[in-house]
Amino acid sequence: MKALRLAVLVMSVPAWTLVAEETKAPTEAAATGPATAASPKATRAVAAWDVVPYQVFDKPFNAGVVAFHETGCKVEFTVLAGGKESPAASKVVANPTLNEQTKVWEYWVALDPKALPDGPVEVRAKVVPLGAGMISRELEPLMLYANGGGSLKFGEPVWVDGDKGDDTQDGTEARPLKTLKAAVRKAADGGTIYLKAGKGYSPNGLGGGLKRSYWTVIASAPGVNRDDVELGPGRPGTDKLCFRNVTLYGDPPTRAYNTILSGEQGRSIVWVDGCKLYNKKGRWEGGGEAFGNRYVAYVTGGLTTEMDNGPGALLMRDHRIVKITSDAFTGVRTAINSSVEDIDPGKTGAHPDFHQSYIGDRTKYNHVILYNCWGRKCISQGFFGHNLQDSAFVNCLFQKGDTVMYSQYSGLMDHVLFIHISLPNQTWLWREGLATSNCFMIDCIIASMGVVKTADVSGLVLESNHFLKAESKRGENATAGEAQFADAENLDYHLKATSPAGRGGQALQCVPADMDGRPYDPASPSRGCYQAGGGKEK
Repeated sequence: MKALRLAVLVMSVPAWTLVAEETKAPTEAAATGPATAASPKATRAVAAWDVVPYQVFDKPFNAGVVAFHETGCKVEFTVLAGGKESPAASKVVANPTLNEQTKVWEYWVALDPKALPDGPVEVRAKVVPLGAGMISRELEPLMLYANGGGSLKFGEPVWVDGDKGDDTQDGTEARPLKTLKAAVRKAADGGTIYLKAGKGYSPNGLGGGLKRSYWTVIASAPGVNRDDVELGPGRPGTDKLCFRNVTLYGDPPTRAYNTILSGEQGRSIVWVDGCKLYNKKGRWEGGGEAFGNRYVAYVTGGLTTEMDNGPGALLMRDHRIVKITSDAFTGVRTAINSSVEDIDPGKTGAHPDFHQSYIGDRTKYNHVILYNCWGRKCISQGFFGHNLQDSAFVNCLFQKGDTVMYSQYSGLMDHVLFIHISLPNQTWLWREGLATSNCFMIDCIIASMGVVKTADVSGLVLESNHFLKAESKRGENATAGEAQFADAENLDYHLKATSPAGRGGQALQCVPADMDGRPYDPASPSRGCYQAGGGKEK
């Protein structure tokens, strides 16, 4: 891997200026001159678990971490079970590789339930940057439960039939209950509830308490399609519910703030796995949010559609967002392998974003990871932020629809990484009020870039980026000109093998593969989110 060249923009040369209305295009002045070398300061690794906690596993389980740093990083995993460390499971992972369980290139450790005692397993992860003098990050311990010996028992599945069931029955498949509330009372902590086809299930007031140890799964019955089982809206009042392969909907009487599921002021968590979330009134009539009242959510797989916004979550992986009014990934702490298509505010007056990280209090920061995420047909801003710290946007693509809105940042930005970003048709703007410290934009494809005269970009490193407009070219090892996208007219932004952006990038140890999972050329990687010559979208 080549050594990372560090450089900052200097503002003693002419910069771009911004007119008063943000919906107008910036006026271009002369491009900045050569960047000057600078010494890096100590920065912390950017990292998060790519695992839903509290899972019970009786088969091999891979626990992964997504982690990024401008110098690269390694992860030291420590596994504790039965009150002591398990040396066989603990290990140091030097490089990210493909985790077959999640289909994510990440740092991961394999857990064998047969080699662990049944019961709680605590996995710790210390993320160590490879650069000298940098700062390690220890993640919050991950709690799982091994059950290789089968001693953890969760009872038989409880069956529910909203049309033909009866809450006085025993809840077997032959004698199902009628309501979800009765099923939660009957199911063991960590049990499974099967819902037969029905459109009137309510998750409201289920009970069960906020001190549950395991996930209680509420799923469509075997052989029943997701679209044939509908629930919502409601406030369950129950911790650790996992909704799996069902439809969750809102049906608000008017266009106002409303949610599908509401939590208990941060004291309860929910896992939505392979579900469809939608608003029956449609995105412009009813709008709506997936989660409210500080419900801490995990979202894996599935679809959100006809809503105001995408679902805010602590972790989102493999989720599709289609036909929304406003923000796609705002409110998500870590989004991986997820996408949005068709953001359109219509006549609602919304000011949408692919990702918004705005926070007004200058003493507080957002901490965000977007990894392998894309947006197309979006009448919205792309990357928008204010007060970001220790955040990473890696292997991301944003294509705007018919709008003049920018990607833009202002406020305090302390150690933010933009790596392998493709922004083929939207201006990137560093705005007034910006104050950067240890920020990096590396191996990106940017249509054009502007810097407001009052923006402080002295803490910004630009390295090995490609600019579609030659007058925007800036930073170390920059190239400019037509990118030679595979089929931009049909929104395919893979690079042809002959693309000038398809080589000469900076090799980064923590990002070995592109958004499709194809390895980057380690000697001369592409800029943007796709390795050149990779062909059509999967």
